[in-house]
Amino acid sequence: MSKYYKLMVGVALLAFFSLGLVIADEYGEDLCIPLGIILLEPPEEVDSKRSAVEFPHAIHFDYTCKTCHHTWDGESPVLSCMASGCHDLTQNPTRAERAAKPDLGIRYYKEAYHSACIGCHKEIKKQNRAIENSYRSTSEAIQSSGPSSCNECHPRD
Repeated sequence: MSKYYKLMVGVALLAFFSLGLVIADEYGEDLCIPLGIILLEPPEEVDSKRSAVEFPHAIHFDYTCKTCHHTWDGESPVLSCMASGCHDLTQNPTRAERAAKPDLGIRYYKEAYHSACIGCHKEIKKQNRAIENSYRSTSEAIQSSGPSSCNECHPRD
């Protein structure tokens, strides 16, 4: 291996572990953060028509934990999005049910994921287009927007 390659690997590892220390310091020393791929699957009782989504947790570390885990108190264990009382509905509420309780729709697990994930990815794409179409310096960072179509997140089996 070349010295340059070893140096780059060393810098990458240092940055990676430093990020973990910053996050642990912010939320307490006992915080366990999954670094790999998290498989997002529907609840067991749902007969899904699409494959599970492979969510690369570590590439989302530029955001605070509460961006996605919006009810987390910063100390207790992070619960699944589909935990009781959060996004725990397994069937899409009817229009009548939504009219009676407007916040009911976001409790449907599929709507919550799609709103948060696709909504964020589309917002990043919009910001990228604005940067590309502006007269600003091209040195402004264009970040990867992430997938926003069905087959990008749910590849066919």
